[in-house]
Amino acid sequence: MAGLLGFVAAIILVRYTLKIERRKTQGELDALQKSLAVELRQHVGNALIAGKALKGLARGGHRITARMVESLVQVPAPIVYPASAAKIGLLGQDAMDVVIVYSLIEIGRSAATRLITSSRAPDDISAETVEATGAAFLFACAYAQSVLPKLRTGVAEHDQKDMELIRRINEARSG
Repeated sequence: MAGLLGFVAAIILVRYTLKIERRKTQGELDALQKSLAVELRQHVGNALIAGKALKGLARGGHRITARMVESLVQVPAPIVYPASAAKIGLLGQDAMDVVIVYSLIEIGRSAATRLITSSRAPDDISAETVEATGAAFLFACAYAQSVLPKLRTGVAEHDQKDMELIRRINEARSG
């Protein structure tokens, strides 16, 4: 009888422990989604501003310098995304899309950095190169359009701004 009672107690304990672990994992997933959602919206917004600015600079018809590019490209490196790399898989089907958006933004950041620091003629950068760098940022923004609605911040007023951001992305890409 004591053995049976111990066995039943062990089963109850295991089930209770599994339930606690599921809640913990769900809490981690929720925190990850919200954190990435906030950061991604900031980075997409910054990439949009940089892409539009570089596109405008390239079409301005003036000589382009590395300092001009540097003053227009203010896209900081992500913080949440690299810190969460081990848990990105918790996002399931959305994980790949999140990784792609961050990678595309990084391509734009790297291209801008090369323009600023590695240009052979820092006082005469070609308009085509500047426009291509701007296009890289805008491409990242376009890809992000399908990702943003999937990652919710948990704050309704922030999530409602997505439509405005998506409208601005479409406007920039068509203009």
